[in-house]
Amino acid sequence: MITTVSLNPAIDKTILLTDFERGGVNRITSYREDIGGKGINVAKILNRLEVPSRVCGFIGSQNRTLVADLLSHEYLDYDFIEVDGLTRTNTKIVELDRSITTDLNEPGFYINEKLMPRLKEKLLLLARQSDYVVFSGSIPQGLSNETYKDLITTISNASKAVLDADGPLLVEGMEASPYMIKPNIHELEAAFDISLDSDTKIISFGKSLAKRYGIHLILVSMGEKGSLLITENECFQAGPIKVEVKSTVGAGDSMLAGMLYGIHSGLSLDKSLAYAAASGTLAVTKEGTQSFSLEEVRNMLLKVHVTKIG
Repeated sequence: MITTVSLNPAIDKTILLTDFERGGVNRITSYREDIGGKGINVAKILNRLEVPSRVCGFIGSQNRTLVADLLSHEYLDYDFIEVDGLTRTNTKIVELDRSITTDLNEPGFYINEKLMPRLKEKLLLLARQSDYVVFSGSIPQGLSNETYKDLITTISNASKAVLDADGPLLVEGMEASPYMIKPNIHELEAAFDISLDSDTKIISFGKSLAKRYGIHLILVSMGEKGSLLITENECFQAGPIKVEVKSTVGAGDSMLAGMLYGIHSGLSLDKSLAYAAASGTLAVTKEGTQSFSLEEVRNMLLKVHVTKIG
């Protein structure tokens, strides 16, 4: 089983329109609501890839019925701690003519640090039943930048930790030596205030991080330029796949789920990266955070080209 942690989940409301006029009247082509947050997005894709998973974290008590309905719609196994407040709504405005997505993310509820021991107890129990525990996304108000570091340390002897975060959450979390991290190239550059304008620089920097922090796998997504899977001693590259982009929402989460499917299934690193690339590509062909099937991923694999480059 794989456990995903979603401390700051969201209701993702995706609005599609042909063009967006600031200050004017805009007519919506269509819209949809999905349960989201990075940890939940990963679990949704794992579910479709037939990997047993469970989501834990916090949800707001004030709209728990709506959230529970959306979770049930995705057939997700979940174990949340309820807190006073609303689970936030994140609105995605997708301009179809320009292929531009604008995110309007609410801050979410406030978490009292006194709730953390309860979360750690629940998480440790789930970690003992899990091959991997995924920590991803933002954290609620009231928690510190060391939250992921603390939680990864808590489960370090029970399961392998995977971290997908940005800024201080990523930098601090790496101090706990997670098994894998999945930054996109912009997050990696921003977190360490560095310019990585070539594959050579990315690979060199990634290998140095793997060695320094004891990280086994570093999956770097680069949008239209594909992705890199870096270890301390080697690197694999998945080239980009040309498709019609409908929305980039959840693409990174889908890529991570595809990678987890591969390594959880015992596949080689290059084949696992191929599943990651296929899953990430499929995500951008969907509206909002819609899921896809294992059959669709395997069909997309035919278009994925992975090479060992270092």
